[in-house]
Amino acid sequence: MQSYKAYFQFKTCYQKSSGEKAHLGDFIEMTSTEETKQKINQIPIFPYGINSPIRLTAIQIITLIHQELGYDIVIEPIGESSALFEPRQATKQNPLSTVLRVIFSMLILFFGSALAIMYFHSDVNMTEAHQITYYLISGQKVDNPALLSIAYSVGIGAGIAIYFEIFEKLKNKKNPGPLELEMHQADKELQDYLKDQEGGKEN
Repeated sequence: MQSYKAYFQFKTCYQKSSGEKAHLGDFIEMTSTEETKQKINQIPIFPYGINSPIRLTAIQIITLIHQELGYDIVIEPIGESSALFEPRQATKQNPLSTVLRVIFSMLILFFGSALAIMYFHSDVNMTEAHQITYYLISGQKVDNPALLSIAYSVGIGAGIAIYFEIFEKLKNKKNPGPLELEMHQADKELQDYLKDQEGGKEN
């Protein structure tokens, strides 16, 4: 019998919750005939679902397909040779608890950043710098150039907002900002770490 080829790649995320029966089609995307795709997608792989992050390799996928459909089909992976999947969280969080945690986090960030800025200004003697700058602009020597200090404080807030593209978000900007990119990079590094950890357990 003449063999034929099918290609697959891992999906980026797992869409089922803990305990839901998982088929091969929940983890991979195929390119083949419609009949072959349906057969492969319906292959059961975790009858009781997954309850924790699991690592699947291309070798495991190919072996499973060959066991179910025979060796007359050539399976070739595209992209990553392994992927990490974790079940979707189905638990609903208490809205009050979420609000309290957000407020608590905001207070910590506010006071932490305020202290960091004050300590930095104390180290570099920002008061004297403002006095000199105010004297160069107005020609008057004052001990507390409030007007310049207020403008400087507003400028810090505006600079942070511009850097993190706060105003662009109000315009429904689709491109990610620096914060989203950092969070995405951190998530990728976490996924790579977990994948390596799961791979180490199998060896």
